[in-house]
Amino acid sequence: MPYFEVNFDPFIALGKITNSPVSNPLNLLSFVESVGAAGISFTYGPETGQMNNVTLLRSMTNCRINIRVPADMQVLQKAILLRPDIVTLCDMEREDTTVQIPSKSIKELVDTVLNIEDLGVAIRLKPDVKQLKEAYQMGIDEIEIATNELARHDKPTPFLECLEKITHTIHIGLKNNLRIAAGGELDRRLIRALNEVIDVEFISVGKALLSRSLMWGLENTLKEFNEVIDIR
Repeated sequence: MPYFEVNFDPFIALGKITNSPVSNPLNLLSFVESVGAAGISFTYGPETGQMNNVTLLRSMTNCRINIRVPADMQVLQKAILLRPDIVTLCDMEREDTTVQIPSKSIKELVDTVLNIEDLGVAIRLKPDVKQLKEAYQMGIDEIEIATNELARHDKPTPFLECLEKITHTIHIGLKNNLRIAAGGELDRRLIRALNEVIDVEFISVGKALLSRSLMWGLENTLKEFNEVIDIR
């Protein structure tokens, strides 16, 4: 059964243009944990404010704290000091925020984290078996497979072809005992499609969660997504 990870990046972005309670992730933590979500994530940066206070977050929730970090050594070292449970390396210059490997710079970043006790390292990749194998050889703790492309297909044939590519990549990862997460423009329909064919450890939801919360309320939306993720 996959775990539900709430990505707070869309809520933080909303906070730049409004001071409404729903735009402050700290106000949402009690709802997140009460409905059964097991993880929270956000992208490291000065604009995340109190979300960068991991000590405060740990006092408010038992969820796994996943900090998404741009593939930059200086930024990574600052994020490490916060001591989250896991850091996920991303490329913020790319539309789907995936990194490309093999890469000497990415390997150096991974090596920086691998030997730190009680801190895991994940890497965000396209659904590509070759890159998955490269990540396995680097000793990565967890792979997050980007599902953004799946969200762009509304016709059955390309959608199923993309879903097959994603599930095949995940299957290879699981076969090699890699921990696999999935995220990127996921909504209820896409989560159901993934759940029907493959298991992952974490399913990360952000934009769809925010947009539906504005219409139906955060607590109801969190419960709804948690139920969708929990169904097998």
